[in-house]
Amino acid sequence: MAAVSLDDPTTFAALDSRDMLGMAEGFPDQCRQGLKLADEAQIGDSYRIEYDGIVGLGMGGSAIGGDLLAAIYSGELSVPATTVRDYALPSWVGERTLVFAVSYSGNTEETLAAFDEARRRGARVIGVTSGGELARICGENGLPCVVVPGGRPPRASTGYLLMSLVAVVERLGLIGGQAAARRECLEVLDAQAAEYGRHSPADANRAKQVAGLLHDKVPVIYASTPILGAVAYRWRTQFNENAKVLAMSHELPELDHNEIVGWELGRNLLGPRCVIVLTDPGMSDRARRRLEITQDLLGSGVEVHREAARGDSALARILSAMYLGDCASLYLALLNGVDPLAIRPIEELKKRLAQG
Repeated sequence: MAAVSLDDPTTFAALDSRDMLGMAEGFPDQCRQGLKLADEAQIGDSYRIEYDGIVGLGMGGSAIGGDLLAAIYSGELSVPATTVRDYALPSWVGERTLVFAVSYSGNTEETLAAFDEARRRGARVIGVTSGGELARICGENGLPCVVVPGGRPPRASTGYLLMSLVAVVERLGLIGGQAAARRECLEVLDAQAAEYGRHSPADANRAKQVAGLLHDKVPVIYASTPILGAVAYRWRTQFNENAKVLAMSHELPELDHNEIVGWELGRNLLGPRCVIVLTDPGMSDRARRRLEITQDLLGSGVEVHREAARGDSALARILSAMYLGDCASLYLALLNGVDPLAIRPIEELKKRLAQG
């Protein structure tokens, strides 16, 4: 295959059939819209109770918002928050649980099954969807539902989905006022959108540069702190779906208790690979020391690059780190000569499941 130039406009027209890159370039505005969409959901006084837990239901790109919400507000939420990627709920979900049923299409069978179970248990449920069966059930039963714009892949709708959750938990008093953090986050994302966009040349565009580093290699994404663990996972899944490559992800300090040993033989089995370490400016001195030792133990022959999250607030740091990975995965898709939209194995799986 001929070499692909990420600075050649014809590259995008030839490979990116639905302009997935354009969707990524509009991510900051999508976040702004997500905050407004949540304001339109009718959330009654019955939802203003003392909760004992928050659960996000979802699969794939619809589920990542719950992971990010829990990471961003891990130091502020007074109740645990978790994501359920399954048909069934944990036994502790009940009347004092806030449940977000997130299905971009509105027809995800796992999410709908867990949603029905949450309703039977009396949990406070809120739908987040572009339509489908989930929107219908919410409408017929008078349940709050945040309706987001349709026509996109779920993984390209994270701004709508995540920011809707942020706005709702703030409105319900589960986190404090987020005005300053929102402003900072959006300013950071706006700057990144200008840097990572297609018209920004590769020599000034870190997303294009990261894609080049990862081309023809196995991406290994490590989070320097647990707060970035969900972001490392997001990078992995974006490389899976957009660039059609296998990838690995893990987080410190946990990877030092297992995966670090796997490099003893793994470095000879993986083939060409490149480690991207997502670093957090808020990490402690102990965490920095651990990262230095871990990188040294990987060995001198392992290619490692560090990518720093931007901003002061957890919201800005997590979304800025995620945004770089999203854009890099799309540029890697183009370098691989594939359409980032296509997800044929997933579509075939759904087709076969529907046949019974």
